[in-house]
Amino acid sequence: MAYDIVVLQVDQFPAFAAYMNDHLCDNGIGNTSLFQPLAAVDCRFDGDRAERFRSALSTATDGPGWRRAWVAMSDAGRIVGHVDLRDHPLPYTRHRCLLGMGVDRNRRGTGLGRQLLDTATQWAAEQGWIDWIDLQVIASNAPAVRLYEKAGFVQTGSTADLFRFDQRSVDFDSMSLRLKSPPDA
Repeated sequence: MAYDIVVLQVDQFPAFAAYMNDHLCDNGIGNTSLFQPLAAVDCRFDGDRAERFRSALSTATDGPGWRRAWVAMSDAGRIVGHVDLRDHPLPYTRHRCLLGMGVDRNRRGTGLGRQLLDTATQWAAEQGWIDWIDLQVIASNAPAVRLYEKAGFVQTGSTADLFRFDQRSVDFDSMSLRLKSPPDA
């Protein structure tokens, strides 16, 4: 099934925030894998977190703090998935960006995640200055890890017991996708 994937506009942000709040309430609940390193009490998208995300959408990509996001729209005009790329926060990493994404509980396993990944990857490759896309994923989130591997991401590291919350220890994996080779040294 193909979804309409569009650039997230600032005027869509209230609907996006509502989608994110609904999405985050699934984090590690029932049969859903833990997909964010957040305690149940913190699984919300509001306040400073939401404002930083919204503000970064308007930041130019030629400097720090930028973010670009795309949303998948249902036939009814509802947001059912998202993917975003953002500035790497470390110095000397302009050639890399970080990926984040999520899919509505009723759309998981439909191919939407791959469509979202392909959209973000295509945009990054077209920029010319992004050589790598990096991401972090909860190690136990097997569906997400499989999706990233099928898209060409490779594991570049793992940190055991990085997070502790809700009486659990959570391992975090790092994965990367190379878009182009580094310049000759």
